[in-house]
Amino acid sequence: MELTFLGTGAAFAGDAFNAGYILDRRVLIDAGAPVHVLIHQTGHNIADIEAAVITHQHADHTFGLPYVMATRAIEAPDAPPFVIAGPPGFEWYLNNLFQMAWGDHLKDLVWDRLKPRFIDFHPGAEEELAGFMVHAEEMQHVPDIPCLGYNFRRDGVSFAFSGDTTECPGLHALVELSDSILMEMTATRDGDPSHLSISQARAIVAANPDKRFFLTHLNRRNLNYVEHGEVAGAERAEDLTTVELRPGN
Repeated sequence: MELTFLGTGAAFAGDAFNAGYILDRRVLIDAGAPVHVLIHQTGHNIADIEAAVITHQHADHTFGLPYVMATRAIEAPDAPPFVIAGPPGFEWYLNNLFQMAWGDHLKDLVWDRLKPRFIDFHPGAEEELAGFMVHAEEMQHVPDIPCLGYNFRRDGVSFAFSGDTTECPGLHALVELSDSILMEMTATRDGDPSHLSISQARAIVAANPDKRFFLTHLNRRNLNYVEHGEVAGAERAEDLTTVELRPGN
């Protein structure tokens, strides 16, 4: 099963694209800008993407989604209906975001062609989506919007994405469920209430030596590693690259 890193930088890092990933060529996980361009650059067919799963409403995770939806509607008008999953309230957020981005006429055209189906994920919920069983856990990121991380399971592969979070029970639950984990590591120092620090990431990776970790959402990635060193046992995710996920990791 393929996992493609479209963008692996934090919101304001300036040295990598914003968050976006494609799982098994069929699920887009988060949609920072310019995801619709990066999908083509990595050899994916936008018509094959059946669903988008969103962790939270911040711009660096969502502002590319109206582009993806419009591109899919224009390039692949006969593609199957599109599923959009996110935390509670995401359908309202996306309706407003799309209307502000493109106006009523294009919104009506895109909704007519994509026939989007929305799924509200609550912490602890599971849904079947694009051939995967998807499980949601609550993350601790910011207090004013709901934030989730997800576990995806199919054909013996169990993969998780943390979204943005500091260390919290939901993150540990995702790690426990999964063989491979895509985990944010934005903060350079301990004490950040919204993001994992390098020392927190080191501790989580060290406590789970049988699991495969990829580190993403990096803030000034080179500075992180030059000043604080590598995270032993983890792989650094890089923009526009693809890795293979296997049963057991």
